[in-house]
Amino acid sequence: MRNIALAFLLATATALAAPVPSFARDVAIETSASRAGFDPAKLKAVVTWLKEDVDKGRIPGAVVLIARDGQVILHEAVGWADKDKNVPMQRDSIHPIASSTKLITTVAALRLFEKNQLSVMAPIATYLPELKDLKVSVEKKDAGGTATTELVAPARQPTVHDLMTHRAGFTYSFFPSNPLRAKYKELGIDRVDNMTADEMLQKLATLPLAFAPGSSFEYSIATDLLGHIVERITKKPLDVALKELVLDPLGMGETSFLVKDEDVPRYARPLSTDPDQWVFDWLDVTRPPKRFSGGAGMASTTTDYFRLLQMLANSGTLDGTRLLSPMTVRWALSDQIGTMRGFAHPGDGYSWSLVNPVRVSAGGAPFQGSVGDLFWGGITGPRYFLDPKEDLIGLVFVQGPSVRTAYHAELRAMVYGAMISSKSEK
Repeated sequence: MRNIALAFLLATATALAAPVPSFARDVAIETSASRAGFDPAKLKAVVTWLKEDVDKGRIPGAVVLIARDGQVILHEAVGWADKDKNVPMQRDSIHPIASSTKLITTVAALRLFEKNQLSVMAPIATYLPELKDLKVSVEKKDAGGTATTELVAPARQPTVHDLMTHRAGFTYSFFPSNPLRAKYKELGIDRVDNMTADEMLQKLATLPLAFAPGSSFEYSIATDLLGHIVERITKKPLDVALKELVLDPLGMGETSFLVKDEDVPRYARPLSTDPDQWVFDWLDVTRPPKRFSGGAGMASTTTDYFRLLQMLANSGTLDGTRLLSPMTVRWALSDQIGTMRGFAHPGDGYSWSLVNPVRVSAGGAPFQGSVGDLFWGGITGPRYFLDPKEDLIGLVFVQGPSVRTAYHAELRAMVYGAMISSKSEK
């Protein structure tokens, strides 16, 4: 009798572990999509679109995840994780997420803020004394019209809030070249493989700010500096601090600064013909970094990153674990810079929150959405959006830096186009 019972349990376990047949998954997707207020056929067309782009050679492969009301209604992988080696893309493929790292770092900083361990309005030199007394380069002309440049003290030093809103006066080396960005490149300021955080901060302290703090917007290494502030406050390396503050509480076990050897077969790579291959040399997450980049250095999966976004959609909680207060989330996701513009601003219809571009008008942007929605991604290719009013989350992880901007708009066009029930209209 015991042998019969044991055989039954083994057979049951095997059946449960077996892959779900595709037709069964299709039925489940259609049912959940309908219940979530989507046209199932239009939602499935998102997968068709991605498959066609793989066939055209536009991308190597992709993973798409769409969720509403906390329920995943579409999660598919298409194409290749590594086309050169004929490795298929899987739903659990690991992607370098580049600037999508910024959201993780900022959530960690906000947790320290709630504990009164981080003052958002404090000068950054409070935590990074290497960056005290930063100067701004100012061009002046004498009576004869001859231009000279001198370094002057700004009206105030950059604050932690300036870092979060990219108004501190820092930049990136890979933006269109000017003397300051050229110096960033020469010194390797925003690389992760050439020096430690302490060494980078010492070099950065020798450079002027791009503008007076608070006077303009420029997307930048600011979140890297925020990450180094987290390190100084916690007295722990950033990989450990983020694990304790964000990743472990959210169950994000596939997100890290280094893809381990046993996980490299799941690592997604770009097409060998992608014109922006330099990105993957700059951010090679299969090699241990010398400096943890809180602005660009992590790898993740769509499943993990969905959990982060869903926590924000839930006003700071997930699966019974609260990371942030609802009031902190509301404040952090709200417009922080008003009508201010600057280099790499997200564009019409959007401003900037403490973490991402935030929609401030129904019109203006070249894609659908709701006032208060957020989006961003990374230079390697991944894109995501979060629409709190519709309780809608969309992710497409694709390693294609040359098509990343278009992919965000195209994904949103199809996902919102598949929607047949809007919460904001009720």
